Amino acid sequence: MTTDLRIALIGCGDHGGTRLASAVWSTDGVALSACVDVDAAAARKAAHTVAEVLTSVEALTAGDYADAAVIAVPHDDLAPITHACIEAGLHVLVEKPAGLNATEVAGVVEAAHTRGLTFMPAYCLRFNEVRTRARDLVRRGVVGNIRTLAAAKGSPPLPGWLADPARGGGQLLFLGSHLVDQLLWLHRQPVVRAYAHITFRDDTGSDESISGVIEFADGVSATISLSQAAGVAYDHLEVTGDRGRIRSDWKSGQIDIESANAHEYRLPTVEFVQSDLFQPMYDAEMAEFAAAVRLGRPPSVDGHDAVRTLKVLDALRASAERGTPVAVDDAVHGTTGRVVEHEPARIRIQLTYPSDRIQEPILYELARRFHLKFNVRRADIDAGIGWVQLMLEGERSEIEAAIEWVEAQGIRADPVEGDVVSG
Repeated sequence: MTTDLRIALIGCGDHGGTRLASAVWSTDGVALSACVDVDAAAARKAAHTVAEVLTSVEALTAGDYADAAVIAVPHDDLAPITHACIEAGLHVLVEKPAGLNATEVAGVVEAAHTRGLTFMPAYCLRFNEVRTRARDLVRRGVVGNIRTLAAAKGSPPLPGWLADPARGGGQLLFLGSHLVDQLLWLHRQPVVRAYAHITFRDDTGSDESISGVIEFADGVSATISLSQAAGVAYDHLEVTGDRGRIRSDWKSGQIDIESANAHEYRLPTVEFVQSDLFQPMYDAEMAEFAAAVRLGRPPSVDGHDAVRTLKVLDALRASAERGTPVAVDDAVHGTTGRVVEHEPARIRIQLTYPSDRIQEPILYELARRFHLKFNVRRADIDAGIGWVQLMLEGERSEIEAAIEWVEAQGIRADPVEGDVVSG
């Protein structure tokens, strides 16, 4: 009999108590076992009379309430609370940016590693279909070799603790962390240098507008633009290569594509992702966290990603203060100064084909598109539904890209439990 993963929600405000709590409720194999907030009424509302209601992290860690924690508190509390949960033996999904700077988050990541616990920063846009679709197109080679990236994100003026530079870190930490993570996710190369100019608000002292440049080791550059002055929320990314371009707009669900590499995109094409902007990506993020804990594998976004993002953000802020570019001591899974992908991995998956896709040459395309080794373990066709179990071997990022591509073809890809090996 399988026991549900017990999850404690720490921080039951607007975000934690609604979107993250809903994601826990909708995820198979997990149970919301405790709700923790200094505001007992907020904790009771999120608990729905099912979970324990606690008013302190100390009360949570002193008892046997949970196996894992989902943490959604102000930025200055993220790292200390995460560390307390790790010391208590809890796996952690923590809201981005996971802390105020790279140094404090690196300490948390090391503590989780030492104790053999899962640590996952909640970069939810990695699970948004507008972005996963764009990344799949980039990995397919639709733009060719990447030459430049550009990202912009903004909001109305920040409220409350988000506008307090000491507690929230301002717009650079709040929204800039999303942008930088997305850029590093799209272009998996070490960052060598960053430059930024920042203007500040007179009322709160928080950063109002940020313009920056990030330089990668392979010569590619990325520009970022952030603001809390526009009065509206916006969020778009653009990737330009030597064979085309892709622009992904999160708010509208619109993806603009033009490519000299892909016949279907030789003319300017607009695709729309029609879905809820928020809840599906939180549900997918929670499902990934639960799967990583259950299978004992690294999550698709991990502590190393959080530290890399914060190193770049730290450099951007330091550059704005000094007025000069700042070198970044970056690493892509442990190596600085050269092109490195994720660590080698093996994973067994089952592909399930609907009846109208059985004749598609999916395995041929996998071999052609991705630098992987794969062995067919089992296969069958029954009542018009086909399935095949594969062992995929290669760089973890390449495996992730292959699975994303398979699912984009309308084919279900499920991990086969008990047969996942990393390293």
